[in-house]
Amino acid sequence: MGMLQRVGGSWRDLAEAGPQFWLGGLRAWFASAARIPVVVPGNISVSVRPRTSDFSVLRQIFRNREYALTDGYVRDSVQREYARILANGQFPVIVDAGANIGAASLWFRQQFPDAWIVAIEPDAANAEMARANTAHLDGMLVLQAAVGGERGFVTVVPADAAWAVQTERSASGCEVLTIADAIARVPGGVPLIVKIDIEGFEADVFDGNTDWIDDTALIFVEPHDWMLPGKGTSRSFQRAFGTREFEIFIQGENLAYLRAAPVQH
Repeated sequence: MGMLQRVGGSWRDLAEAGPQFWLGGLRAWFASAARIPVVVPGNISVSVRPRTSDFSVLRQIFRNREYALTDGYVRDSVQREYARILANGQFPVIVDAGANIGAASLWFRQQFPDAWIVAIEPDAANAEMARANTAHLDGMLVLQAAVGGERGFVTVVPADAAWAVQTERSASGCEVLTIADAIARVPGGVPLIVKIDIEGFEADVFDGNTDWIDDTALIFVEPHDWMLPGKGTSRSFQRAFGTREFEIFIQGENLAYLRAAPVQH
């Protein structure tokens, strides 16, 4: 990132997320400590690793509000389903697949305080950060694992930026869970939101065991055809949603798939 971009981003931090967030961003560029706290909107302290992509992730989630339900129709539909699940004595479950340092999980907890969050992250260092950032919360599970269409294992492929870690199928290594496996970790849980940002491995997730889609109110998918041209990473989820009654909304870098009718259990 060039100096002009950094300055512009810094002023946006101050104007849109407040002075504490802005100060945290400056420290994230210059601090020498292994971890530093950043206060995000909502007065939540989140630990980041200086001079890494961690603060950029906070910007995406808390300044740019990537997962905010800004469309009133979407927001009202999801809130009705959230209230209905709770009224039935069940537990709304939000799956954060590709949890990184736990920023999206913290965002969803702000919006849905009575939901259970299942955060899934294959990279060991990122998963450790996610655990540290969410350890004070009840109803939070952080799993060092990958998500896929079938159980198995993956190799974690490092990247220059912590958010860009990818996974590849292998005979051993990091465990692969299905989305249904993740939801089942919460007894009495009913899927409310599933967020999938897994750097191209979404092709695998939607290639098998997709029944969970029919029970989920809202599904965020960040497509990665732009990052992996020619790999067809969006084809499987295009097929999966094309045969179901969902509406599509553009939400930042994500496609937000909303069920066209309430789920009945």
